[in-house]
Amino acid sequence: MASARFERRQGRPAFAAPTKGRRNGGHAMDMWEFLKWRRTLRYTQEEAAEKLGVNRGTIQNWERGVRRIPKAIELACPELTRRRKQRPEFGAVCLVYAEAPVCQQPDDPSRCALLQRELYSTNDVAILRALQLLDTPNFINPFIIEKDGGIVWTTIELLRECERRREEAKHGNMKRPRPEPA
Repeated sequence: MASARFERRQGRPAFAAPTKGRRNGGHAMDMWEFLKWRRTLRYTQEEAAEKLGVNRGTIQNWERGVRRIPKAIELACPELTRRRKQRPEFGAVCLVYAEAPVCQQPDDPSRCALLQRELYSTNDVAILRALQLLDTPNFINPFIIEKDGGIVWTTIELLRECERRREEAKHGNMKRPRPEPA
């Protein structure tokens, strides 16, 4: 503990050094990675604390390096980032889907399944297009990705969102503008 006090007096956080045996190249999320995550999402310390289920003082301790960032928080940050990308206005995104079953029979001579990719300006527009395609026979395993290839909506999440929007539309709670490709 004496070395931790010494490091703090020297202006360095006590627990900023990576620990072995963790993911991300063998180290835990450090204070700089956490701070970058929070600032990338434009969360205040209070907002980050609320999203992560802790208090603001805990966030401050992590960012100062007074306390190590727990593994649960390290795992929660990328998930919160992905969920934030599910906002209707997030984009540009690609709607990706197969026109035929991707898992074909081994004796099928063609053995070729093609994926369709459609670029849209926002999640909202891509989801509206998914709603249009949902009733067609050639709309299989749809998902939405961002421009760097990261998954924004998994197939299950996208289909649930489409169902939710259909229910809202049935009850007249939602307007459905026509989607236009980006």
